[in-house]
Amino acid sequence: MVSEKRVILITGGNGFIGSHVAKRLHDQGYYVRVIDLHDDPTFRLYKDTSEFCSEFIEGDIRSIETCRKLFNKNDVKWVFHFAANMGGVGVINSKNNFVIYQENHIMSLNILQVSMQSNIEKFFYASSACVYPYNKQINLNEDIKLKEDDSTWNCNSIDTKPQESYGAEKLNTEIFISSLRELSTSSENKTTSKFPQFKIARFHNVYGEGGTWYGGREKAPAALLRKAICASKYTKENVIEIWGNGKQRRSFLYIADCVDAIIKFMKSDLDLTLNIGSEESIRIDELACVAFETVGVTRDKVTLKFDESKPIGVNNRNSDNTLVSKYLDWYPKHTIREGMEKTSLWIQQELEKQRHQYKDDSWNELVRTYLESKVDVLNYNNETITFGVLLPITSRGLTKPEDCLENLSNFAKSLYETSQEDIQDRFGETRYQIKIYVGIDNDDSLFHPIKNNPAERILNEHGFTDIHTMEFDFPPGSICEIWIELARKAYDDNCDYFILFGDDVIIETNGWMNKFHEAYRKISIQKKVPRGFGCITFTDTSFHGFPTFPVIGRVHLDIFNGEVLPRKTFKNQDGDPYLFQTYRRWGCSMMLEDVEIQNVVGGSLDPRYERTHHPNWSFDILNNSVNRVEEWLKKNCKNPIPKLLTLDVIVPSYRVNLKYLDPMISLKKPVTMSTTTIIIVDDPNSSNIITLKKFYEKDPFIRIRVNKTNLGASLSRNRGLRESNADYVLFFDDDVVPEKNILFECEKIIKKHPNACGFIGNTKFPPADGSIYTSALALSGLTFFWGISELWDDDVPWGVTANLLIRRFNENILYDPVFPKTGGGEDIDFCLKQRNFFIKNTKNGKGFQAAPNVMATHPWWNNGNRDYWRFYKWATGDGALVKMYPELTYNDIVPNSIELLFGTILFFLVSMIFSLFFAVFYNTPIINTFTILTFLSIPLVIVSSIIADMYLHLTEQPYKHTSTVGGYRYILAMVESSLIRIMSEFGRLMGMIERNEWGYIGKRFDWFVKRKEGSVWTERYNNLRKFLIWVSLVVLSYSILFIR
Repeated sequence: MVSEKRVILITGGNGFIGSHVAKRLHDQGYYVRVIDLHDDPTFRLYKDTSEFCSEFIEGDIRSIETCRKLFNKNDVKWVFHFAANMGGVGVINSKNNFVIYQENHIMSLNILQVSMQSNIEKFFYASSACVYPYNKQINLNEDIKLKEDDSTWNCNSIDTKPQESYGAEKLNTEIFISSLRELSTSSENKTTSKFPQFKIARFHNVYGEGGTWYGGREKAPAALLRKAICASKYTKENVIEIWGNGKQRRSFLYIADCVDAIIKFMKSDLDLTLNIGSEESIRIDELACVAFETVGVTRDKVTLKFDESKPIGVNNRNSDNTLVSKYLDWYPKHTIREGMEKTSLWIQQELEKQRHQYKDDSWNELVRTYLESKVDVLNYNNETITFGVLLPITSRGLTKPEDCLENLSNFAKSLYETSQEDIQDRFGETRYQIKIYVGIDNDDSLFHPIKNNPAERILNEHGFTDIHTMEFDFPPGSICEIWIELARKAYDDNCDYFILFGDDVIIETNGWMNKFHEAYRKISIQKKVPRGFGCITFTDTSFHGFPTFPVIGRVHLDIFNGEVLPRKTFKNQDGDPYLFQTYRRWGCSMMLEDVEIQNVVGGSLDPRYERTHHPNWSFDILNNSVNRVEEWLKKNCKNPIPKLLTLDVIVPSYRVNLKYLDPMISLKKPVTMSTTTIIIVDDPNSSNIITLKKFYEKDPFIRIRVNKTNLGASLSRNRGLRESNADYVLFFDDDVVPEKNILFECEKIIKKHPNACGFIGNTKFPPADGSIYTSALALSGLTFFWGISELWDDDVPWGVTANLLIRRFNENILYDPVFPKTGGGEDIDFCLKQRNFFIKNTKNGKGFQAAPNVMATHPWWNNGNRDYWRFYKWATGDGALVKMYPELTYNDIVPNSIELLFGTILFFLVSMIFSLFFAVFYNTPIINTFTILTFLSIPLVIVSSIIADMYLHLTEQPYKHTSTVGGYRYILAMVESSLIRIMSEFGRLMGMIERNEWGYIGKRFDWFVKRKEGSVWTERYNNLRKFLIWVSLVVLSYSILFIR
């Protein structure tokens, strides 16, 4: 086994055989490094690369530089070379000879050269049965077994010619490897390099799960299975197309058997060429019948339709396994029927997955295409991709206008240096070119006259000649309007990509054009959208996590009629996020982490012009653009991908405790949802900010914003709302622990109630039976509304913002900073405003719905230690609701406990004043029955409240669903719950006094906002009961004192 520090390199490891070999070795504990053009899971069995390899690199080994990077660490000891441009007869035919030979030979020579230079131990070359002489395989009447020594090629004899250029290239590479073998043992070898063992395997028609089964590159087993499944299950016609007359014979090797042979071969000390195939041959028409039998259709019900105009390859091919059996003791374990049954089951599953993604008409059309095979004509990769650099330039706002030229020179230098890798002519690879579109102010004297202006001269000096200068008469700082005009010109010039640059940026990454082009290619493959659909941005090192300086594909301007941004909408801000958020709705927005740019003057620092934001672009403007993109997709794509639900998580955080923030950021996300987590840090001096930024700052879907001063919960949430661009927002307190599936539950409830203004989550506390205090908190009713979603279904009055899901609808619905920084009443006020505005302005709009499965756990405040001050502060805030919502208030018939307590204290003080007066002037005792009675009435208020609450808990028990302590501790908990309620009432009263709301004392806010019948009566009755108990106790005390 390769040692832990050694690496197995597999080229083409995303492909059929390569991924299976990688998986087997990875499972055996090897460190497997895979390189392939793309991380494309279309046919691959393993959707995530971590399932089958230790390291996955996207790269093109037609580039020798890419190959060298694979060996930089000098840790590669084994190389498997599977990478090739290949397929079935739909690809390996005369129409593709040049492309296939050229690309495959470049790849083989590159990887061989670098492998030799890196002193690897073993090199496995994936060859093919196509190397065998074509004329040896034309006899239909005799089963031809091909031996390893049958592959001699005499270029002057047609009898020895291999199959097409694919076979010729494979054979030539074999010959080249053989010459290296001879050199390694030759006395003429003067090099000190160690030669590896060369192992050449000639594969014979490998098939199985994970192989290409549609698109033109599939081989006969997969093609026939696809046609048979579609014919039997979807069209019910049982007719199958066969290329040729069906008499061609082949042997086919099941993938599991193939991998067994490869691993055995590689682990051996053999240095030779072996067939890896099956000796069980079968006619193609017979194979078609087997394909139908895998789905339960007997051959007598099958109609074969022959098309002899299509390529058929050779007539007869079978593997001679004499040598591989002798040297490796290897034999295939699966018959053709067994392998076909396994492969059929997998293709059926893949078809069913596709069926759920298509509408009926589109699916029927797709099935019709699957009933036929096609010839795939490859093109020489000579495309030229043009990047249009949109470059507004201004000297305005600078202390020295000449500084603009220095900024431009630095930009031009970085543009030249980082683009050379892409611009240079590379054989067989995509070519790139740059066109620069310069926009200047018509009153900027530094750049006039226009002809041969300083900007053009600087760009010329740095090697750029394709420059177009335009002047504009826009107000100062109108960057976005200039971008729009420049983009229009670049669009008319047929540019493929458009970069919204500034003249004060520095590009820091080489090869950035190819990276953007490949990123768009990847999006196109994974999302099944047209190439260039989406928004991809640089990583701005001066403003981490913000999607700035986007590279936009031509598709975007096609959608918007040549307009890169909406006109007369953006001035110099918000254009970048507008583009990013538009395509976020389809999961097609991304920031390239490995492509960096630095904004020298702007970024997170102060710019040279006044920043002008559009106040509500993320509502109607964004929605209109999203709708337009959606309509375009419907018109231009047969099967447009569905729009994602967008939801942002907003967490105002003063504590900045990563114990709680990490799980919120790392929540599992549905594939049908796009989520951004917005952390608003409200303590700018927190030592945890550095750690938080270190882990998450570079992610465009995680925003960390730090308030300059402590603003409090309401203003922090408002900042989060302004940062959000999603359809929905999920608020968390920074100390809750959400369930891992909470976003999935959010998606379910949103789909169930699409017309709701929001949803009240279910916030639970740990069991209250841990202490008297936590039991008292539960009994006091302060936690009632945290779990109201379990008790209320429709039009829930309000919910706490510890776990509140709302629909973003209007930029003016914000939290009111009049409430305390630590909270208290702001959640009720916000929910009422949100509900009322939404219902009034939305057709069929509904109020808040209960979301009992949107669950989070809130710890007991202060770790369960006593802290009455918190409830006092909350109540000082929520008391403001009485004045704010007079329609939701009512007059109580008697004072509550704290009002009565204040009244008795005041009465006692007055009685003492009178007693003192009479004692001075009439010589009566200061302490008398009356003063004693008034004094006793004070504690009797508390006693009456305790008795009333105990009666409530022991009889009606409105909180019996909450677990509490038992025995005498339960009695103590009931007592303390009354004290907590009194403290809360105290805060409410003091808040009114502080706000000079004297006229509102004695008024109560209906916590159920008049949506629960009898709630006001119940509150009045409970309060009256306390008052009557107090009166009874006072009378009893008076009677005792009077009798005495």
